[in-house]
Amino acid sequence: MKKALLWISIVLAFVLWYVMFIERPFNFWLMMSFSTGLLILIALWAGTPLLRREEWTLANLGIGLGSAVVLYLIFWVGNEALMVLEQWFPGFFAGREQNLGAIYGNRSELAPQGVALLLFFPIGFGEEFYWRGLVQKYFSERWAKGAAYAVTTLIYTAVHLSTGNPVLILAALVCGLFWGGLYAWRGQLLPVLISHMVWDPFIFIVRPIL
Repeated sequence: MKKALLWISIVLAFVLWYVMFIERPFNFWLMMSFSTGLLILIALWAGTPLLRREEWTLANLGIGLGSAVVLYLIFWVGNEALMVLEQWFPGFFAGREQNLGAIYGNRSELAPQGVALLLFFPIGFGEEFYWRGLVQKYFSERWAKGAAYAVTTLIYTAVHLSTGNPVLILAALVCGLFWGGLYAWRGQLLPVLISHMVWDPFIFIVRPIL
Protein backbone atom coordinates (compact mmCIF):
# COMPACT_ATOMS: atom_id res chain seq x y z
CA MET A 1 0.00 0.00 0.00
CA LYS A 2 2.77 2.44 0.95
CA LYS A 3 4.72 1.70 -2.25
CA ALA A 4 1.68 2.29 -4.44
CA LEU A 5 0.81 5.48 -2.55
CA LEU A 6 4.36 6.76 -2.94
CA TRP A 7 4.47 6.34 -6.71
CA ILE A 8 0.94 7.67 -7.18
CA SER A 9 1.88 10.73 -5.13
CA ILE A 10 5.03 11.30 -7.23
CA VAL A 11 2.95 11.23 -10.43
CA LEU A 12 0.52 13.60 -8.73
CA ALA A 13 3.40 15.97 -7.89
CA PHE A 14 4.34 16.11 -11.60
CA VAL A 15 0.73 16.96 -12.47
CA LEU A 16 0.38 19.57 -9.73
CA TRP A 17 3.62 21.36 -10.71
CA TYR A 18 2.58 21.39 -14.36
CA VAL A 19 -0.81 22.87 -13.50
CA MET A 20 0.74 25.48 -11.18
CA PHE A 21 3.43 26.71 -13.54
CA ILE A 22 1.88 26.14 -16.97
CA GLU A 23 -1.92 26.06 -16.75
CA ARG A 24 -2.15 28.52 -13.82
CA PRO A 25 -5.94 28.35 -13.37
CA PHE A 26 -5.85 30.69 -10.36
CA ASN A 27 -3.51 32.45 -7.91
CA PHE A 28 -0.07 30.82 -7.96
CA TRP A 29 0.49 31.01 -4.20
CA LEU A 30 -2.88 29.50 -3.40
CA MET A 31 -2.19 26.69 -5.87
CA MET A 32 1.25 26.13 -4.35
CA SER A 33 -0.20 26.10 -0.85
CA PHE A 34 -2.90 23.63 -1.88
CA SER A 35 -0.36 21.38 -3.63
CA THR A 36 2.11 21.27 -0.75
CA GLY A 37 -0.74 20.89 1.74
CA LEU A 38 -1.95 17.88 -0.22
CA LEU A 39 1.57 16.40 -0.17
CA ILE A 40 1.66 16.87 3.61
CA LEU A 41 -1.58 14.91 3.96
CA ILE A 42 -0.25 12.14 1.71
CA ALA A 43 2.93 11.88 3.76
CA LEU A 44 0.91 11.67 6.96
CA TRP A 45 -1.39 9.06 5.43
CA ALA A 46 1.68 7.04 4.44
CA GLY A 47 2.79 7.07 8.06
CA THR A 48 5.45 9.77 8.07
CA PRO A 49 5.82 10.94 11.69
CA LEU A 50 5.67 14.68 12.23
CA LEU A 51 8.95 14.89 14.16
CA ARG A 52 10.62 12.52 16.58
CA ARG A 53 11.22 13.88 20.07
CA GLU A 54 14.98 13.37 19.81
CA GLU A 55 15.13 15.71 16.81
CA TRP A 56 14.26 18.76 18.91
CA THR A 57 17.79 19.83 19.78
CA LEU A 58 19.70 23.11 19.66
CA ALA A 59 22.17 21.43 17.32
CA ASN A 60 19.46 20.68 14.77
CA LEU A 61 18.06 24.20 15.13
CA GLY A 62 21.51 25.69 14.52
CA ILE A 63 22.19 23.39 11.57
CA GLY A 64 18.83 24.27 10.04
CA LEU A 65 19.37 28.03 10.34
CA GLY A 66 23.03 27.85 9.35
CA SER A 67 22.33 25.71 6.31
CA ALA A 68 19.69 28.21 5.13
CA VAL A 69 22.39 30.91 5.22
CA VAL A 70 24.86 28.67 3.40
CA LEU A 71 22.33 27.85 0.67
CA TYR A 72 21.52 31.52 0.21
CA LEU A 73 25.24 32.27 -0.20
CA ILE A 74 25.55 29.44 -2.74
CA PHE A 75 22.78 31.02 -4.82
CA TRP A 76 24.25 34.51 -4.46
CA VAL A 77 27.72 33.35 -5.54
CA GLY A 78 26.20 31.31 -8.38
CA ASN A 79 24.26 34.29 -9.67
CA GLU A 80 27.33 36.54 -9.48
CA ALA A 81 29.36 33.92 -11.33
CA LEU A 82 26.76 33.70 -14.09
CA MET A 83 26.79 37.49 -14.51
CA VAL A 84 30.59 37.46 -14.86
CA LEU A 85 30.42 34.64 -17.40
CA GLU A 86 27.80 36.58 -19.36
CA GLN A 87 30.24 39.51 -19.57
CA TRP A 88 33.09 37.28 -20.71
CA PHE A 89 30.99 35.10 -22.99
CA PRO A 90 27.94 37.02 -24.25
CA GLY A 91 24.99 34.70 -24.68
CA PHE A 92 26.50 32.09 -22.33
CA PHE A 93 23.25 31.96 -20.38
CA ALA A 94 20.83 33.72 -22.67
CA GLY A 95 17.60 34.69 -20.98
CA ARG A 96 18.91 34.47 -17.40
CA GLU A 97 17.32 37.77 -16.40
CA GLN A 98 14.03 36.89 -18.08
CA ASN A 99 13.96 33.49 -16.39
CA LEU A 100 14.70 35.04 -13.02
CA GLY A 101 12.03 37.64 -13.68
CA ALA A 102 9.51 34.90 -14.43
CA ILE A 103 10.27 33.25 -11.08
CA TYR A 104 10.06 36.43 -9.05
CA GLY A 105 7.12 37.72 -11.06
CA ASN A 106 4.83 35.48 -9.04
CA ARG A 107 5.43 37.71 -6.01
CA SER A 108 3.03 40.30 -7.41
CA GLU A 109 0.06 37.94 -7.08
CA LEU A 110 -0.13 38.44 -3.30
CA ALA A 111 1.04 40.91 -0.66
CA PRO A 112 4.71 40.31 0.32
CA GLN A 113 3.76 39.44 3.90
CA GLY A 114 1.28 36.86 2.65
CA VAL A 115 3.82 35.33 0.27
CA ALA A 116 6.43 35.12 3.03
CA LEU A 117 3.97 33.46 5.38
CA LEU A 118 2.87 30.87 2.82
CA LEU A 119 6.49 30.16 1.85
CA PHE A 120 7.23 29.46 5.50
CA PHE A 121 4.16 27.24 5.88
CA PRO A 122 2.79 25.23 4.18
CA ILE A 123 5.12 25.54 1.16
CA GLY A 124 8.60 25.24 2.67
CA PHE A 125 7.43 22.83 5.33
CA GLY A 126 5.37 20.74 2.92
CA GLU A 127 8.09 20.27 0.31
CA GLU A 128 10.57 18.90 2.84
CA PHE A 129 7.98 16.91 4.77
CA TYR A 130 7.09 15.14 1.54
CA TRP A 131 10.33 14.92 -0.48
CA ARG A 132 12.68 14.13 2.36
CA GLY A 133 10.27 12.92 5.06
CA LEU A 134 8.45 10.48 2.78
CA VAL A 135 10.21 9.96 -0.57
CA GLN A 136 13.87 9.96 0.44
CA LYS A 137 13.10 8.19 3.71
CA TYR A 138 11.19 5.47 1.84
CA PHE A 139 14.05 4.88 -0.60
CA SER A 140 16.64 5.01 2.19
CA GLU A 141 14.88 2.19 4.00
CA ARG A 142 15.17 -0.03 0.92
CA TRP A 143 18.32 1.07 -0.91
CA ALA A 144 21.78 2.37 -0.09
CA LYS A 145 21.73 5.88 1.32
CA GLY A 146 23.55 7.30 -1.71
CA ALA A 147 21.14 5.73 -4.17
CA ALA A 148 18.13 7.06 -2.24
CA TYR A 149 19.68 10.52 -2.21
CA ALA A 150 20.41 10.47 -5.95
CA VAL A 151 17.00 9.17 -7.02
CA THR A 152 15.08 11.58 -4.79
CA THR A 153 17.13 14.51 -6.12
CA LEU A 154 16.54 13.37 -9.70
CA ILE A 155 12.76 13.12 -9.23
CA TYR A 156 12.60 16.43 -7.32
CA THR A 157 14.43 18.14 -10.19
CA ALA A 158 12.39 16.40 -12.87
CA VAL A 159 9.14 17.68 -11.35
CA HIS A 160 10.28 21.18 -12.37
CA LEU A 161 11.13 20.29 -15.99
CA SER A 162 7.65 21.13 -17.23
CA THR A 163 8.24 24.79 -16.31
CA GLY A 164 10.73 25.07 -19.16
CA ASN A 165 12.66 27.60 -17.05
CA PRO A 166 16.40 26.68 -17.00
CA VAL A 167 17.09 28.86 -13.94
CA LEU A 168 14.27 27.27 -11.96
CA ILE A 169 15.31 23.76 -13.00
CA LEU A 170 18.93 24.46 -12.02
CA ALA A 171 17.73 25.93 -8.71
CA ALA A 172 15.65 22.80 -8.06
CA LEU A 173 18.70 20.62 -8.75
CA VAL A 174 20.90 22.63 -6.37
CA CYS A 175 18.22 22.63 -3.66
CA GLY A 176 17.55 18.93 -4.10
CA LEU A 177 21.25 18.14 -3.79
CA PHE A 178 21.62 20.44 -0.78
CA TRP A 179 18.57 19.43 1.28
CA GLY A 180 18.81 15.82 0.22
CA GLY A 181 22.45 15.80 1.29
CA LEU A 182 21.57 17.40 4.60
CA TYR A 183 18.92 14.77 5.24
CA ALA A 184 21.27 11.95 4.21
CA TRP A 185 23.90 13.32 6.60
CA ARG A 186 21.70 13.93 9.62
CA GLY A 187 19.03 11.30 9.05
CA GLN A 188 16.58 13.69 10.70
CA LEU A 189 13.82 15.87 9.30
CA LEU A 190 13.94 18.93 11.56
CA PRO A 191 17.13 20.52 10.12
CA VAL A 192 15.87 20.36 6.52
CA LEU A 193 12.45 21.65 7.54
CA ILE A 194 13.97 24.67 9.27
CA SER A 195 16.40 25.26 6.41
CA HIS A 196 13.72 25.27 3.71
CA MET A 197 11.16 27.21 5.76
CA VAL A 198 13.69 29.99 6.47
CA TRP A 199 15.40 30.04 3.07
CA ASP A 200 12.21 30.34 1.00
CA PRO A 201 10.86 33.65 2.37
CA PHE A 202 14.38 35.07 2.70
CA ILE A 203 15.39 34.56 -0.94
CA PHE A 204 11.96 35.45 -2.34
CA ILE A 205 10.92 38.37 -0.15
CA VAL A 206 13.60 39.57 2.29
CA ARG A 207 16.73 39.52 0.09
CA PRO A 208 15.82 38.50 -3.47
CA ILE A 209 18.65 37.60 -5.83
CA LEU A 210 18.06 39.51 -9.05
